[in-house]
Amino acid sequence: MSNFKRLFGYLGPYRRPVILAVVLMLLVTLSAIPMPLITQYLIDSVLPRKLWSKLNLIFWMVVLLYAARVAASFALNYLIGWLGQRVVFDLRYQSYRHLNRLSMSYYDKRQTGKIMARVVDDINVIQYMVTGGFVTLITDILTLFVVIPVIFRMDVRLGAIAVAVVPVYVAVYKLFLKQIRDLSEQLRERWDALLGGLQEKIAGITVVKAFVREGHETEVFMQTVADNFRLGMQQAKLNRALGLFAGVVRAIGTGLVYWFGSQLVFRREVQPGELVAFTAFIGYLYDPALRLVDFNIQAQWAGAAIDRVFEALDTRPEIMDAPNAVSLKAMRGAVEFRYVTFGYAQDNPVLHDINLKVEPGEVIAIVGPSGAGKTTLVNLIARFYDANRGSVIIDDHDVRRIRLETTRRQIGTVSQESLLFSVSIKENIAYGYPQATDKQIVEAAKGADLHDYIVSLPDGYETKIGEDGIKLSVGQKQRLSIARATLTDPRILILDDATSALDSKTEANVQASLERLMKGRPNFVIAHRLSTIMSADRIVVMEGGRIVDVGPHAELVARPGVYKSLYDEQFKSAQEEALAGLLN
Repeated sequence: MSNFKRLFGYLGPYRRPVILAVVLMLLVTLSAIPMPLITQYLIDSVLPRKLWSKLNLIFWMVVLLYAARVAASFALNYLIGWLGQRVVFDLRYQSYRHLNRLSMSYYDKRQTGKIMARVVDDINVIQYMVTGGFVTLITDILTLFVVIPVIFRMDVRLGAIAVAVVPVYVAVYKLFLKQIRDLSEQLRERWDALLGGLQEKIAGITVVKAFVREGHETEVFMQTVADNFRLGMQQAKLNRALGLFAGVVRAIGTGLVYWFGSQLVFRREVQPGELVAFTAFIGYLYDPALRLVDFNIQAQWAGAAIDRVFEALDTRPEIMDAPNAVSLKAMRGAVEFRYVTFGYAQDNPVLHDINLKVEPGEVIAIVGPSGAGKTTLVNLIARFYDANRGSVIIDDHDVRRIRLETTRRQIGTVSQESLLFSVSIKENIAYGYPQATDKQIVEAAKGADLHDYIVSLPDGYETKIGEDGIKLSVGQKQRLSIARATLTDPRILILDDATSALDSKTEANVQASLERLMKGRPNFVIAHRLSTIMSADRIVVMEGGRIVDVGPHAELVARPGVYKSLYDEQFKSAQEEALAGLLN
């Protein structure tokens, strides 16, 4: 219930429209009260006395009453729609902004589809409740507050009979409520699983088709859909059972009113028109109970969605600026790891007691077998994660004492898996430096040996590259990522196997540009292909999350160790490939 209160707290900035909406709700509610009384007047006074002159009055009263009700309802629905859209706009904006602030660890633990469900699907459910069922609920509640005094004023005995059955409905409703809520939460979780799996499999459709797993994935998807169907039917069954009970309650209450009311008419204690008017009023009393069943479906479904949205909003980023964080607007870029230990889970370290110091202008190559912790190490520089023990130092400042924005703006990263956006080539290159001139963008593209390819396209730099650069080859995506990183003129450059997909000629051209960029700043180059890092100032060899050796290529290859083993293995493979090429 507290999260419902939080949701309505989003109406705070819109007090005037809310007050107007309440006034319109009152008008809509009050406009329904005169009709039964007009009917009573018609039956008890006009018809028995044949008052022809009063028929015109009744006609215009009915027309004006309905016109006022329709006008007020239109204004109310429009205003509630506007308020609902504003609340959803604010909630969706806040949710997306908060997701951008959350740390990488949040995304490591959740499927993309499930995260998307919070911002899109869950908030859509909330919107539907706010703009639909909520209006009906409030109007019904106002109607009850108006109608109950009216029916007791008309006849206390009939009023007591009509109201007597309502507590029974309330008691049973509460019994059903917990089961319905539990099913709603299960449905939202299954819906999450469906969206998460769907997004994952669509993103990996190439793998699905390559291994001919279409049938298997369809079966898995259908099983998830079947689970949703089963839970949905259980929820529908409970809601319909509740609706059936509400209908029985209404039937009993209405039947008792007719039975006892008719006796009062026979005894001339109540006029026929008064009984007809009274039965119309108890419709206003019982109809909300029936509509509450339908609202209950929305409310429980939305309640689970609201809880999940606020759960995400209540998640605190693990990586945040310290209260006394400083801004380093012009880094030298000296980087040092001091006794750094880190694990994605506290009890399972990935890095162990790392000590390494890198000066501006120095090229540091990081090599080692897969899983050695190479990428994890460089991710600590930009504070994608924080060390569990020890410190990462930039320009004699612990990175935890430097403002995140100033740190990350001065770090350029190019990874093997180049993530691009479904916008133009120009926008992708300028993503980290939106104010870049066309000349600067072209220079960055030339440095990545991509300019000639771009200008050969019909739309040139305005070419849309599709989702994740699907229209580009792997090598072109890498070069575009290099252009994007170099355009920002970073003070620290991180190349994580950034040229692995390039052919020898292109790699040589790109390496020449990168060498110019590397001057005067620390450079971290992660490479599996050792031929690309032989000229590095120092090569850091990692194994099992530890630095096991450091030195230039000539020194490392001359002594037994991990590096020599990697080198010999690659050299042997290269010789075998060359020999195979000659034989063929």
